[in-house]
Amino acid sequence: MSNLPLFCKTEERTFFAHHMLLHAADLAIVDAEATEVGRFNKCLSAMVMTALAVEALANAVGSRVVSDDWPAFERLRPHEKIDTLVTTLGITRDTTKQPWTTLQYLGGFRNDIAHAKPEAVIKQRVTPEVGLTKTAFDKPLSALEREITLGNAKRTFAAVQELKGLLTKALPPDARFGIYGDMWHGSTTIHES
Repeated sequence: MSNLPLFCKTEERTFFAHHMLLHAADLAIVDAEATEVGRFNKCLSAMVMTALAVEALANAVGSRVVSDDWPAFERLRPHEKIDTLVTTLGITRDTTKQPWTTLQYLGGFRNDIAHAKPEAVIKQRVTPEVGLTKTAFDKPLSALEREITLGNAKRTFAAVQELKGLLTKALPPDARFGIYGDMWHGSTTIHES
């Protein structure tokens, strides 16, 4: 057996799910931009992951600033968690401007997707024979399906990224680690046998 020293490497990281969800959304948007094949499903994936990331982000920040009443915070709805954090962190918010208008839209989308209901969809068009194109035979879309677009996927993703920046900037410096970026740290020592 060799007398070479053994090393002990220790790595530590606090897992925050919003990083994973936003990364998945970002990849879906990139794929949706690259090709029309499967674009609808990629945009759906991006919007759902982005919507879920809002609550995960609120929980991540909340775990750093509302520790005195975490059980009550945890039971709040996503928009109520954001309201609590905005107040607690002293963030100035104009609900008629970005990112707040898009975040409100995204909250509604999240609820519509999570509690989707049947919808009778009827689409009728009168077109001259020369006006017929292959899109004239597309299936009629529900109101929910019409919301799932590349533009909305990109807009909602950008709003949540902006929210992440606002929340991180408002945190005390010692509470920011791992919130804006997925970070870890580690050390290596010589292992004593």
